Amino acid sequence: MSRAAGEATIAHRSTGCVPWLVSRRADFWWACAGGSAGLLAAMRRIALHGDRELDAMDLVLSELHLGATYEAVVRRRLWRYCRVDVLVVPLAIVALTYVLSLSGHPVALTSIAMYAAVWHRGRQSLGVARFYQGGAGGAVSRMHVVLFRGAIYLPILAAVLAYTHLAPAEYEGEPYLALGAGPEMTALAGVIAALWVIAYVVWARRGAGGARAAIHPGERWVVLAHAIALGCGYVLGASNASYLLVLVVHHEVQYLYFAYAVTPRPGRGLPRLARFLTWPAIGFGGALLGGWASLPWLAPFGVAGLFCHYWLDGRIWRRRAHPA
Repeated sequence: MSRAAGEATIAHRSTGCVPWLVSRRADFWWACAGGSAGLLAAMRRIALHGDRELDAMDLVLSELHLGATYEAVVRRRLWRYCRVDVLVVPLAIVALTYVLSLSGHPVALTSIAMYAAVWHRGRQSLGVARFYQGGAGGAVSRMHVVLFRGAIYLPILAAVLAYTHLAPAEYEGEPYLALGAGPEMTALAGVIAALWVIAYVVWARRGAGGARAAIHPGERWVVLAHAIALGCGYVLGASNASYLLVLVVHHEVQYLYFAYAVTPRPGRGLPRLARFLTWPAIGFGGALLGGWASLPWLAPFGVAGLFCHYWLDGRIWRRRAHPA
């Protein structure tokens, strides 16, 4: 770490002056724990009126979501610096998806979609939380690293085990391969995950000592929202698939907000919002065209695009990827 970077870190930790994506209030409602209020409101909506509106929202947001990922790849020209990550692996994913689809393995595709989705949603929470963590100077201690990572990964494990135990036959109406860990292991994983998140939150608020100011509040908010979202989505979604839509929309809104916030302001040309929405609009238009055409050979490509999105999201935001 350079001297200037070290001085900036000390300033953050001593004054509590930490960066936000847009602002404290906006980040709270769109990227952090404020989204949990939206989760509860959406669940109440489903219980009273069904999920028709939420389903339509997911259709739009999901394609914008994928488009935002490809916008980041194109804008940053990542194929120049990460050829394997953004070219070779996605092509392999497309080929494997077509092989599984055309050779009659729908159960394998549904199973991959289920486990990749929960992993992807968890990793997104990790990425956003680490953005705030890095802005405050990084982890303050080894205890911080252990509690933080456990508070992210243990709810992922608990959500997977809970869903596969409560809904062992179908995922979103399709058969899949469930883990079947048993009620005792499922309950134990849930209890450990809950206690770990509580321990992280308590330590982050009270137990960090003199370094408490260095733990960005946005990090704590994301961790808490992450646990609530996975618990609500996968536990309730096992009995009513509509509740998975709540988690999906929460995830998509958070991602679009984050992707837009980190898009650099252009010096010339299109306004920032118009430039950001170009690829999401292309993705949405392509999805509508593909649905209208109803070509059987095109269906696996849509699934492959989703899997490629999962892969790219785990690679393109890493530090080694060349900046914009």
